Amino acid sequence: MGFIMLAAGVLNASFSHDVNSITATFETEASSRIETFTFPSNGKMEKGKIYLPAAYDTNKDLPAIFLIDYTEQHFKIAMDEFEKVIDGVRQIEGFDAVVVSLESIPDVDAEPDTYQEHYELFKDMAAYVGETYTAHTSRTFIGKGSESGIVLVALFLEDEEPSVFDNFIATDPSGPYARALINLIENQTHSKSRSNKKLHFSFSTSNNRALCTKLINTIDNAQYPWLQFESVKYTDSNYENTYPVSFAAGIKFVFDK
Repeated sequence: MGFIMLAAGVLNASFSHDVNSITATFETEASSRIETFTFPSNGKMEKGKIYLPAAYDTNKDLPAIFLIDYTEQHFKIAMDEFEKVIDGVRQIEGFDAVVVSLESIPDVDAEPDTYQEHYELFKDMAAYVGETYTAHTSRTFIGKGSESGIVLVALFLEDEEPSVFDNFIATDPSGPYARALINLIENQTHSKSRSNKKLHFSFSTSNNRALCTKLINTIDNAQYPWLQFESVKYTDSNYENTYPVSFAAGIKFVFDK
């Protein structure tokens, strides 16, 4: 299964903050808030949302965590992923980050052959957030199920100069993505020259244990000098109960907390 190599460079267009693009603001606690915004991607205007912690009012130089969240095709639908990522940030005392995702949850099947279009969408979102909300250089890509496959492939296939994401958190990838990633790594059909990256990978009892273990071993055996890698096997927890815990554990790992 082939992947289309990504075109070099992040979108270079200059964005300005348009207050008219903020369609709604929702209070989540005393001073934190969620704003919605529009951003250009592939000739269209897309809608995103961003969680801004209370600290953002006085410190806009915060790391950004980008959640890729689609309607899950392989497991039951989980509608609270955005909230669970925010919860994972809040569990770390003295730590703040903005959390970003699409405003809605698209009903798409994120298979490996459509990887590039999904990655490009989040690359363009990251460019807008960097221009409008926070220019902090730390960006984390997080997802579960098939979406976590997109996260994993981005780790290996996105262009290094400039790189969009530094940290990657992937939980319970689908079988097609796991097999595609094993093939990609074993056949070395990816760039092996990278700056430092971090990956937190996990899977639950709902997933294919043998396949996920093989993927872990394949990454370990590659011995990438640029990759800090942590893997977790949740042997007593199914898919529906694992992702909130694994999101929080992944955030702690990639931020050294």
